Amino acid sequence: MRYFGSTSMVFFAAVWCTTALAQTGPALLLKPNLSEQETLEARGDALWLQSGSTSNNGEHFQLGVFEWTGRIREQRENFIPRLGWDVLYLNVNTSDPVLPDKGLTDVSIAAGVELGTYSGWRSGLTVGIGYAGDTPFGEGDAWYGKATLLVGREIDDKTKIGVVLDYDGNRTFLPDIPLPGFAYIHEFDPHLSYTIGVPVTAITWKPYTPVSLDVTWTLLDRFDARLEYKLSPQWTAYGALEDRQEAFHVENLEGHDRLLFEQRRVELGVVWQPWQHTRFHLAGGYAWGQDFSVGWDLRNSHPIADVSDEPYVRIGFERRW
Repeated sequence: MRYFGSTSMVFFAAVWCTTALAQTGPALLLKPNLSEQETLEARGDALWLQSGSTSNNGEHFQLGVFEWTGRIREQRENFIPRLGWDVLYLNVNTSDPVLPDKGLTDVSIAAGVELGTYSGWRSGLTVGIGYAGDTPFGEGDAWYGKATLLVGREIDDKTKIGVVLDYDGNRTFLPDIPLPGFAYIHEFDPHLSYTIGVPVTAITWKPYTPVSLDVTWTLLDRFDARLEYKLSPQWTAYGALEDRQEAFHVENLEGHDRLLFEQRRVELGVVWQPWQHTRFHLAGGYAWGQDFSVGWDLRNSHPIADVSDEPYVRIGFERRW
């Protein structure tokens, strides 16, 4: 039996492999490694939005977004413990009295193991804990749990199926209920593959060697589309479209209500790869559709502030060992 993430399980990567903030869920076991020797992966991003305003009398608003994700795995056969972490920090600077003028933090860690193979079905489990609030580790309601049970098998060389039961106590939709899901994964040809399912639908298209397009939609919380063009072995140009929804427990909110934040982004950038397994990113973009609301989840939230559309700058890095 080989590692999750090896060639026999790459089909799951099309289902649950997204970009940042994906390392404490299903991707912890299923995101493919660059090679069988890879044991550590880390990625960091920083984004700055300056000189914005809110819909409440044009109050001043600035935002810095900082993300750090990573995972570690052991090189063992049959039993593959892995450890992953996700860190998101929103540095909110505003004069709007209805918004917290402070940092919002979402930190989570998780461990994942393979459970075994039964009648051709491979299974794995991830379990984690997180904290999402405006007071670092001081808000009792801000602690949450995470767990994912995964089962899948190959139908043929081109077609795979998978089922999942996923619990994430900080989702923006039904955070208190484990959600079942499924995936139908098919490789149409060497240039096109797709996943149809819940909570994730995805498509990967590589019409010819320098160009690749990846689109992933994660149930209500996240949308990612990225078009890349490889200029040379060291340089890649890209365009990206993203939609994010985050949730935080904040002091002074009543009951179990949370502060919900949505942001849509479009950006153009370049990736520089000076060494193998090391990449640096530089991009400029435009953020719109930014709004804050209050509620337990998206079903019963009410808006409290919209943020003006603004340009931003992003820098980032990726490193694997």
